[in-house]
Amino acid sequence: MKTLMKFSLVSVMLMLCSHAFAQDAASKIQELYSKYSNMPNYKVNVQYEAVNENMGFENTQNGVLVVEGEKYILKYGPNETWMSDGKVEYVGTKEEDHSQIMYFCDGDNTEAIVDFGAMMTFFGQGHSGTISGSTLKLKPNSAMNYKELNIEFSGNEIKSINAIDDFGTSHKYIFSNFSTNTSGTSFTINPAEYAEKINERRGCE
Repeated sequence: MKTLMKFSLVSVMLMLCSHAFAQDAASKIQELYSKYSNMPNYKVNVQYEAVNENMGFENTQNGVLVVEGEKYILKYGPNETWMSDGKVEYVGTKEEDHSQIMYFCDGDNTEAIVDFGAMMTFFGQGHSGTISGSTLKLKPNSAMNYKELNIEFSGNEIKSINAIDDFGTSHKYIFSNFSTNTSGTSFTINPAEYAEKINERRGCE
């Protein structure tokens, strides 16, 4: 009987601890979401690291993301641009032997792992998980382009977001030089600069 009571007590304690961790994660999600959702305009440097050890794949790019309300533009140097003007999303890429631009309905960019227009807030709804030290470990509650998220923070500042897809590829976005000054940003892309044009805007044209 004593053994059974001890086992039951341990089980209850584990359940309480698990519940507390879940509450802490929910509180931190809400804290971060509230902070950044009150900043509709921001500019931040982004270091993007894509790694898949099983496939022997690794790539690093440095860019700048600017968000103004429903608009965003993320540029990795002169040859890769992700952009939304609030109505259409574009992905433009240039290589030595080929260039292309893709058009998507707003919010339907299947090429993006995460929502660049809501980079600092997209995880605020539809996710659950735990908190470990200064990292939120989250999973989406519905099908997404990723199966889990690791969000590193310092206080109420997001330092990085790591999205892991079904192939085991880690897509990590590391942030620096966050600013709410976005003046002078041009949310434009010139289709004439791209040889191939791919229209994925079925249903919203």
